[in-house]
Amino acid sequence: MAKVLLVQPWIYQDEFVKDHDLAHEWRNGPYSLLLLASQLRKNGHQVLIIDMSRNLVVLNGELEACLAKFSDSISNFKPDIIGFGFFSVHYLEVKKAVEVARRICAKIGIKPLFIAGGIHASVEPKGTIKDLGFDYAFVGEADLGIVQLAESSNFETVPGVFGQESSSIVKGEEVKFLDSLPFPDWSMIDFNFYAYPSFAKLKLKKSKSLDMIMGRGCSYKCAFCAYNALSSIRFYSAGYLVEQIDYMKREFDIDGIYFTDSSIGNNRRLLREFCELMLRRDTSSRVEWYGNLRPNQVNEEVLKLMWSAGCRFLFYGFESGSQRVLDLMNKYQTIEDNYIAAELHNKLKFPYHASMILGYPGEREEDILHTFEFLLKTKPPFIGINCYVPLPGSPDYDVMKAKGIIDATNHEEWRLIGQVNSSRVYADIPQERYRELVVQATQLANKTIPADVYPEWKEKAYT
Repeated sequence: MAKVLLVQPWIYQDEFVKDHDLAHEWRNGPYSLLLLASQLRKNGHQVLIIDMSRNLVVLNGELEACLAKFSDSISNFKPDIIGFGFFSVHYLEVKKAVEVARRICAKIGIKPLFIAGGIHASVEPKGTIKDLGFDYAFVGEADLGIVQLAESSNFETVPGVFGQESSSIVKGEEVKFLDSLPFPDWSMIDFNFYAYPSFAKLKLKKSKSLDMIMGRGCSYKCAFCAYNALSSIRFYSAGYLVEQIDYMKREFDIDGIYFTDSSIGNNRRLLREFCELMLRRDTSSRVEWYGNLRPNQVNEEVLKLMWSAGCRFLFYGFESGSQRVLDLMNKYQTIEDNYIAAELHNKLKFPYHASMILGYPGEREEDILHTFEFLLKTKPPFIGINCYVPLPGSPDYDVMKAKGIIDATNHEEWRLIGQVNSSRVYADIPQERYRELVVQATQLANKTIPADVYPEWKEKAYT
């Protein structure tokens, strides 16, 4: 039996912040680590998750106190393996955490295996090992590999494990039948921190919700999206999903579920089966749910079925009001799709969020003005304005890295491109003018729907 310590790094914006309004903050729990931890425990291994993101907030932004708590956990648990799951934006924080962990391990006389996982490790395994102090990087999914790693004496024979001497990159073995996996056990972390009643996910009322996924991978290949860096396309069954929701309601007393898939419409047959089973088992009366959806995947019948099955909010990546930009993004959706979806929601008073991206490479001012036109005509109840970045793992990232636009040797680069919104301008618009357009877009997003309209949407959803 191995002792495995899994680590979620902190968010640098939380450093030295004493007061947090959790009722208006959207925080996703370490879902991937929970999957791995539950799989390890199912196979007889001892697991501890250190959620440094939560710890830093609870400790009022005191980073040194957070790192001291991390050190104490290592000293008490004495792990055989220390694994970090992280995105590129966490790069500098992970580097600091690994240095602290190495020091405390040397002090107490243990030599655990340090392994990195997640999209950054999968995209940049060589740099992850060289620059962040890991022994190995795990490329791809680790549900099966993490168990093999815990039970192996020859780590480099495990599919997906990349070491300093590795000559080729091989992805980890994927779980073919997702229903064989155990439900993620949220009791392994402070789940109430993430289920804190908040307006952030639903916006119309406080939701005590946690996250789930319907499947892995995406059937679309948007050029800006990193979603396909790890997974091929597979789905859970409707029975598994509804049983998991019942389990989460029973064990964690949540009232909502947010499906974090890139789109819950990627398997339309599954979506229909899921809705029908939610109704048959009456789970829809106990737990509502929300998710992301593509505008070319809906019609009035589907929306009405989802509503009757407990769905109360949908997030759309409309992205642009310009067909030229949608084509550059490789979205495989039309402006007509965007208008139809928005107008259907407006007709049904089905709450939704319109997410728009400004600053895409090749975008011109007239394209952004088409986006303004779309928002003014459709008046979505909630709008998000995002500035484009080439997220690591996306096709755009690969292209820009090859062209030298992205410098993977610059450690500060990961904060610039590791999260949505950046100070860099990629569009074919002068920087000063682009900034003006972003301000105008934000102002437009804040006033397209008058405040007195919101009660009508809320009344539709919660009466």
